[in-house]
Amino acid sequence: MSSTDHIGLLVRAFNAAWDGYSFLSRNGCVSKSVARPLLSEFLVRKFREGIHDEPSLAAAGLKFLFSLEDKQDKPIDFPSWGLHLENASARFIPIGRVQLNPSRR
Repeated sequence: MSSTDHIGLLVRAFNAAWDGYSFLSRNGCVSKSVARPLLSEFLVRKFREGIHDEPSLAAAGLKFLFSLEDKQDKPIDFPSWGLHLENASARFIPIGRVQLNPSRR
């Protein structure tokens, strides 16, 4: 198998995995800009590990995309900014009110 055949195989497996993933509209989908580069790296790694048939690569890629959703659900570790209530200040701002007369049209 030549280098162009390898690339063609990887491209077809990538497209099959991505089409299967993006076809399903779900709330937990990983963004395109994050998922696509990770998917391509994953498929190349699987190819180097010895998976050389398109259906197996596509299925592994689809499974990988679903696994990214699981990682996305983990809580975000926000930095501690050292904010304390005793240091907070607030002021009330008067809000202008408009009176409507429903009898006038």
